[in-house]
Amino acid sequence: MKKDPNMNDGLTKGLRWSARVVGLFAIGLFLLFLVESGARIIPALSWSSPRGMPLLIAMIVAALGVLVAWRWELVGGAMAVVGAVAIFFLVYAGGGAHLFRAALILIVPLVVPGILFLVCHLRTRPSPPSEEALITEAYSGDSAKLQANSG
Repeated sequence: MKKDPNMNDGLTKGLRWSARVVGLFAIGLFLLFLVESGARIIPALSWSSPRGMPLLIAMIVAALGVLVAWRWELVGGAMAVVGAVAIFFLVYAGGGAHLFRAALILIVPLVVPGILFLVCHLRTRPSPPSEEALITEAYSGDSAKLQANSG
């Protein structure tokens, strides 16, 4: 399979770097929270509350997804999107409808880079061979076999 010519076009590069910048911003905010308040908040988190330890795990998955996406766009982008969606549902489940906007604001810096990384992966994945190339390959392989058998 040959590489897609869109791999190095300007749009794909722009999408990739936009995802990286927004993702680093989100990770920076998450790290700031951990450094500033983590020692006080993390020991008090509970597994029984949706806004406790499960929310922290979802945030870690989303942040790690953005980092992983720098190397493996499909895996990292999927991790970031799944983590962000989990954050949304955990915040919504733990706080009710009045935290709907807060949940959206919390996930946007994580879901946007995840989606952009997935788009970049789709634009750069190898394209499958055309039907014509497959037929040509099949016939050229048969003629080589015929020549080998006849000689």
